[in-house]
Amino acid sequence: MPPRPQRLVADIGGTNTRFALADAQGQLHAPLTLATRRFDSLADAARSYLESTGARPREGCIAVAGPVSGDAVRLTNHRWEFSIAALREGLGLQRLRVINDFEAIALALPALAADELLQIGGGEPVRGSPMAVLGPGTGLGVAQLIATRGGFQPVSTEGGHASIGPCDEAELQILATLMRNGQHLCREALLSGPGIERIYWALCLAAGSAYHGYSAAEIQAHAAAGSDATCRAALEHFCAFLGTAAGDQALCCGAQGGVFIAGGIVPRFTEFLRHSRFRERFEAKGPMRHYVSAIPVFVITRENPGMLGAARADLDA
Repeated sequence: MPPRPQRLVADIGGTNTRFALADAQGQLHAPLTLATRRFDSLADAARSYLESTGARPREGCIAVAGPVSGDAVRLTNHRWEFSIAALREGLGLQRLRVINDFEAIALALPALAADELLQIGGGEPVRGSPMAVLGPGTGLGVAQLIATRGGFQPVSTEGGHASIGPCDEAELQILATLMRNGQHLCREALLSGPGIERIYWALCLAAGSAYHGYSAAEIQAHAAAGSDATCRAALEHFCAFLGTAAGDQALCCGAQGGVFIAGGIVPRFTEFLRHSRFRERFEAKGPMRHYVSAIPVFVITRENPGMLGAARADLDA
């Protein structure tokens, strides 16, 4: 008889809300993705999922796109907010832990198989060294994972809101255009779905070319197909900015265990990323080039790694 699912797990983002049931071995069952905007609250979405499965789990772990401190939680890029205690009671759970979504992805890193990772440059990861993960999506998540004597310890951060700067004249012009139009400049402002759209808009404005109002997905598609030069330039700049941010994260975390790229955007254009300036910019760290050039970067190709991390999380931590 297969293990009985006993934990509700969820990955809550500004665009998608994902649910599954996890058994005692951390295997996921009955996964379902819902549009976040369809529901007035997380509790409504969770009840809808549980009713559809008929499951009555005793415990839960929910990963959210936002900081978690105390009982009150609010998503960064969506209007949902909730009390952990009230949510636990409302769903009939004995135990419920809420963690940052990139803390959940960090917890999943040791469990990812080789065929769920695509390496972009660098050498072999140094066993026992810190790992860093960042990922563009609706926003930009950042976390790290540290090996300790008692096991792996995830560290959630708000590194997506760290400042970002230009590395050449073209990037200076993009940032200046956005700043003149009132945009707060941080990593997330550029390294996200809306960020790709902002880069594209700034390039159109600077060149005086027609602005078609493409979505991030449309920009990626045109760039990959080579059907629009401005879209291709926008995605090139996105990859370069991402390389700089990932290299900075490697330095700040001492991430000789590897830097991992997650999120719903980058896995869609891995070949474009591989041939972009991403790795060049990752290694462009002056006297520390020798340090970062050895660090491998992995794009996580497994779908929903945060769900795997939520299934593995210690509920008593």
